[in-house]
Amino acid sequence: MKSAVASLTPTRFTPDSALWRVHREWLLCLSASRALLLELAHPLIAAGVAEHSNYRGDPFGRLTRTLMVMTQLSFGAPPAARRAGRQFHGCHRKVTGALTQAVGPFPAGTPYAADDPFLRLWVLATLIDSNLLTYDLLIRPLSDDERATYYRDCQTLAKWFGLSPALMPATFDDFRAYMQAMIQSDLLTVSDAARDIVRALHTAPVLGPLVRVASWPGHGLLPPHLREAFGLQWSETQSAWLRRLAAFTRRTRPLVPDLFALNPLAWRMERFPAPSRA
Repeated sequence: MKSAVASLTPTRFTPDSALWRVHREWLLCLSASRALLLELAHPLIAAGVAEHSNYRGDPFGRLTRTLMVMTQLSFGAPPAARRAGRQFHGCHRKVTGALTQAVGPFPAGTPYAADDPFLRLWVLATLIDSNLLTYDLLIRPLSDDERATYYRDCQTLAKWFGLSPALMPATFDDFRAYMQAMIQSDLLTVSDAARDIVRALHTAPVLGPLVRVASWPGHGLLPPHLREAFGLQWSETQSAWLRRLAAFTRRTRPLVPDLFALNPLAWRMERFPAPSRA
């Protein structure tokens, strides 16, 4: 995988690309909790995280690294994107193992590996779907054409996840069908390991309360049956407050200067573009 990543000449996203325009919004960080929970709802991914990361001692390490990699792949110049791609694959190369107990349709002993393309597809899909839902909720609703264009950019991004074009759903409509099928299937079965990882995030010293607050919009956007499986409380009152928050951010976002509203790297690259070099 390392040689494949090193040989890629990425299509550099520009401020005019749909992916850049979506990912540049700082509020999109609030999509992270939903994406993470959807990832962990897959028992094989939860097992990999539980057994190959120090999620109790360093509960935010994996999340921080993922956000940094996605930032460089979205806004970085090609050399930085290549480094991010190598880092992503290097971190996951040794993540292999087997389930110690049966979960959902997976019997004990089911092997897992972070370089499994179907698991990588699910990880990328959770990011795409959560980004779009959060953007629609907190920034503005996207048109069908905008969603389709964003998804085409994500198909380019998929190369960095080691995914072949044949594995990615061909169109945005196909992607939506894939997401619906996954969410309705028992392939997503919340395990004890997944709940323990989320508990470690929410109860972390100092930052735990902040994580719970920042995770709240993502919890509201999570499919209800998965939210309940994680043991997350949600009420109609919380739904009403989330609608109020969305109305406020959509109304005020055009008034907020980009300096405070955009991802810092996106803001800097838009004003001080790096030289175009492979």
